[in-house]
Amino acid sequence: MNKNIKENFVVDAINIKTYPLSDYDNIVVMFSRERGLIKGIAKGVKRPKSKLGARMQMLVANKIMLRGGRNFDTICEAQALNTFNKLRSNLDKLSYSIYLTEIISAYCTDGDEENENNKAIYELFYNILEQVANAENEVEILLNIIRFQLKFMEQIGYGTELETCLKCGCKISEDAYFSIAQGGVVCSTCRYSGDNYIRVHKKIRDFLISQKNCQLGEKTDYDALVDKNFCERCFGLLKKYIDSRASKPTRALKILEKLK
Repeated sequence: MNKNIKENFVVDAINIKTYPLSDYDNIVVMFSRERGLIKGIAKGVKRPKSKLGARMQMLVANKIMLRGGRNFDTICEAQALNTFNKLRSNLDKLSYSIYLTEIISAYCTDGDEENENNKAIYELFYNILEQVANAENEVEILLNIIRFQLKFMEQIGYGTELETCLKCGCKISEDAYFSIAQGGVVCSTCRYSGDNYIRVHKKIRDFLISQKNCQLGEKTDYDALVDKNFCERCFGLLKKYIDSRASKPTRALKILEKLK
């Protein structure tokens, strides 16, 4: 969009961050289906009778009309599509959801409105937030966060290789060794090539492959078999890889870790 031309446009967007601009105005960072990462000024949002009000809270999906500006767009109207209210009543759900916003902030850039991945990322983000909001326990929360980790990285071109050795190209049928630097596995023979590897049990690798390949909202044969400890190990492995590639490390889960 040409920022020198002030025009109105409408997007479906999820709020991922807000910060103050003045006594009454906030800047809202959103990820939109149509234009990817965008920033908008929510004028008067901190006034008691603001029409934008709660719609500008973090982790709310809106249909938003904005007016283009030279430096920032201005939010004119907002109609809530999904408030994901159940996220706010559970610390685990909220913390892991904020973790997702940090991943998007670290890997996506504003002004990338022509990126063909925007729609897929938005739909992935929206779907996972909905699944996390309705999760009945921490295992279900983690299952969905793991799916996001795998599918988001795949979508932006940093997908994990979990089946074939990165070094020799053989099909791995046993335990493998994951390289954080390379984002994939090597076989037991190639693990002596000088890189630092994390041993990954075959069951973990099979589980991650199933989560990577399943459709959004689809149940896999593993979902009812895994426990919290198993999921946390898988999540932690992927978090290390994602943080290693990100422009800045994620911080949302530090408070949750301290409380536990």
